[in-house]
Amino acid sequence: MKLLTEAPEGPLFFCRKGFSLIEVVLAIGIFLVTVLALVGLLGPTLQSVDEVEKIDETSSVVNTVNAFLQSSPDINPGGSKFNAIYNAVKSGNYATIFVYRYFTNNGDEESIDLAVGFSPRESDVDRKSFVEQSFADAAGPIYRIVLSASSVTPVSHRSAGRTNNVYILNKSLDAYPEGYFAMEVRIFSEDPPGPNRIFITEDSLENLSQIEPIFTYNTAIVR
Repeated sequence: MKLLTEAPEGPLFFCRKGFSLIEVVLAIGIFLVTVLALVGLLGPTLQSVDEVEKIDETSSVVNTVNAFLQSSPDINPGGSKFNAIYNAVKSGNYATIFVYRYFTNNGDEESIDLAVGFSPRESDVDRKSFVEQSFADAAGPIYRIVLSASSVTPVSHRSAGRTNNVYILNKSLDAYPEGYFAMEVRIFSEDPPGPNRIFITEDSLENLSQIEPIFTYNTAIVR
């Protein structure tokens, strides 16, 4: 028996195992399924972020309106804030407040400030409480705040039902017995007009009743 003591002459062959076409296709398919699943999750995530931002913005508007109604020194200075707001709501069956941010120039720097005030149609409040900033400078949505009598207002001093989605006050301020005035507050969001358009500050209750507010709540002021 002869022992092989030397390596055979000639080229050496090494066996290298690779991926088959089927394996590659399966891997690509799994990758695509994973990517599509992640993309599907991305939509609800972005929607949730957008909803959180809207909730935060609405909460900010509510706080701004409440602070303005309760403590603004520009509403009937030297007189009764309660009387001015009650008469403003009664005179047109509702009163309008605007809240929005606007661009302003402070020297060489541009900044964004907050504007809040009654519509110029509210003749029962002092002119100092009117919105004076141009709506064309708005840096985002313009919030139209509609104040009307609340459902907790004494029935003897308001309509039994709603007209154009609001209760109508039917008694003068002198006959109003309560020490507080409860109001329903509806918030509408509108696009800014831009530099070459005019923003319509006046809108009828009939038109507003056809629009869904972004938020509705109740508040009250005391005498």
